[in-house]
Amino acid sequence: MKKSTFLLEAVSFLAAFLLLREWLAPIAELSNIGYIQVFYVFVALCFVLLFLHVPWWISGILKVLYMYWFIISVYTMFPLFSQEANGYFIYEWTFNLGQLIQGDLTQMTNPFRTLLFFVLLWMTVYLIGYWIRMRTTVFLFFLVTILIISVLDTFTPYDGAAAIVRVFIIGLGTSAFLFVSRLHDKQERVKWRGLGFTALLLLFSVGLAVLLPKAGPLWPDPVPYFTSTNPTSGVGPGGEGGINKVGYDDDDTRLGGSFLSDDTEVFQVTATSRNYYRGETKDTYTSKGWIQSEPQMDYSYFRQRETFDLGFPQNDDGVQETLQFVMQTEFPFLFHTYGAEVVDGQSNVFDVRLNERSQRLDAVVNDEAVSIDSYSVQFSEPSYLLSELRSTDINALPEIAPEFSRFLQLPDTLPQRVRDLAVEITNGQDNVYDQAKSIEQYFRTNGFSYSQNDVAVPEGDTDYVDQFLFDTKVGYCDNFSTSMVVLLRSVDIPARWVKGFAPGEVISTENGEQVFQVTNNNAHSWVEAYMPGIGWMTFEPTIGFTNTPDIEFDIELSPDDALAAEQQQELEEQTPEQNQEDTTTARSSSSFSFDAIAEWFDRVKWWIFGVLAVLLAGSALAYRYRLKWLPKFWIARYKKNEVTSEQFEKMYKVLLKSLHQYGLPRENGFTLTRYAKQIDGYFGGDHMMTLTKEYEQILYGNKPLQDGERLRESWEYLINRISG
Repeated sequence: MKKSTFLLEAVSFLAAFLLLREWLAPIAELSNIGYIQVFYVFVALCFVLLFLHVPWWISGILKVLYMYWFIISVYTMFPLFSQEANGYFIYEWTFNLGQLIQGDLTQMTNPFRTLLFFVLLWMTVYLIGYWIRMRTTVFLFFLVTILIISVLDTFTPYDGAAAIVRVFIIGLGTSAFLFVSRLHDKQERVKWRGLGFTALLLLFSVGLAVLLPKAGPLWPDPVPYFTSTNPTSGVGPGGEGGINKVGYDDDDTRLGGSFLSDDTEVFQVTATSRNYYRGETKDTYTSKGWIQSEPQMDYSYFRQRETFDLGFPQNDDGVQETLQFVMQTEFPFLFHTYGAEVVDGQSNVFDVRLNERSQRLDAVVNDEAVSIDSYSVQFSEPSYLLSELRSTDINALPEIAPEFSRFLQLPDTLPQRVRDLAVEITNGQDNVYDQAKSIEQYFRTNGFSYSQNDVAVPEGDTDYVDQFLFDTKVGYCDNFSTSMVVLLRSVDIPARWVKGFAPGEVISTENGEQVFQVTNNNAHSWVEAYMPGIGWMTFEPTIGFTNTPDIEFDIELSPDDALAAEQQQELEEQTPEQNQEDTTTARSSSSFSFDAIAEWFDRVKWWIFGVLAVLLAGSALAYRYRLKWLPKFWIARYKKNEVTSEQFEKMYKVLLKSLHQYGLPRENGFTLTRYAKQIDGYFGGDHMMTLTKEYEQILYGNKPLQDGERLRESWEYLINRISG
């Protein structure tokens, strides 16, 4: 490569990397991508390998190794290149490629999404590099970058003011450098000091633009305008008053409307397993939403590290775990999980107050609730025996203590068809547990779908649950959980509505423990039902969410058992966008095994072997007859392009390579002129000598190309003779 060409490519590739980095920065900010520096390094690696003309197979191996290192380091605790790590990496590819083939994109796991993002960056760098080498310019890429930054700055929370300045300096500076370089190569009267003047002029212009006062905007900010005219920000279908929900809301008297996405971090929690984080329960359904019955001041008090009981069954194994909360948003109460027994404020001094009505845990100082920035909760996950659950007597429901009556409350205005549906769903179930499970599973097989947008708000006397069950069948967690509680109460099963947060997303792993980031997007509601003789138990009716309690299957299950049906339905369920990443990550982690890989491979091995055989046969035939089709390919490629000096250099090198493949290689010690005589002696004529003389004039004499079309004819003659 000539020195000037090397320098031009180096500057172009560096500018392309800096511009592509300006694409990634807003993506990372708006989508909350972690480890963005790792992706910057990967992009830089791709550009360097492309610039150095590293063979594709070496380049590919290096990039795959980089992706392998990242996936294993971030998503697992396995040592690099261990059997477990290799198996995990292979499984991620095979499992997710299977989902892609089946068209089930919702089941893709987080590691595979990360791999796809790496591949996208890989392909993007390749295309940019190809464009640079073909056109020797980054101006189009520069204009596209300006357009993207401008759109993001206008229509999203991203502030692109500084990015626009950087992009202008990079784009215009690089374009000026390339332009001056090309003029210099053509021996026109251009001095390199002109480039320095151009750089000073650019810096002066940018500096002046930054320092001068700016006029205010001519039009108002379009984001609030679009938000105000968006149906999801105003009145929902059938709604009134424009109800929207963002994150955890204390006021649940009016349910419905859209759930607005908000990735504001609420807290981080360190744990060894995924958990739901319980905030409080509510017991009174009003036909529009939830309130807490009176009296509210039914409290029990505990000191830190003093054991308390929330009414869930004990864990016979006695295994105790700890959740470590670090709060980013202030709440006047403590989040906890199932089986919580002890709260430790560490350096914070407070007492624990349990509201017996709402199950809310408050941190109190002088009987006033306070916000705590960090605390830990010790818990033992409740466990259940399936045999005991199947023994829950329906006839025992009327004999439940009077204090459970508030968990059977239903408004007098509840339509009769809701009660009739509950009876229909539970018909044929001979125990309380199976009745509850049948209601939980009802939503997965009867045309319901999960959506956070355009969720109906009932007008007038319309009942919230009735509208969801019979009219819309579209909603998010509040619709599903409220409906299940109402259906349970309709068949006299005590139930309460629970609100809190879903597990969140794993952002790091430390000493065998995972750190979960919980945001407003993870705000969630679910159901607790009372099993006679056992206690309270969680149920998750919302499509795409999983909150399975610890059940010991101590009795044999029949093939058509409700639990087996549940497992089958979970594979077919529609995963909501809000929680699909956590759900699929948990599923892939829990199902990872070499047996699963072997089973999958055994099912599809003949397809794999068949495809590989076809590919190998096709590749062998293409290689065997390459002299038949490859010359025609080169002729077609260069047919429409004007023959410039740069183009002619490429064509001559292609001819040398084709002659080598034909069986006429250039021997060691042969000059190009001597080699040209050999070729012309073989094919006849003086075409090779004509091409060689012109090539040497361009290469060593720095002379402009003469009669490009005549040279093309000689080149095509030799290429055609090779194919013949």
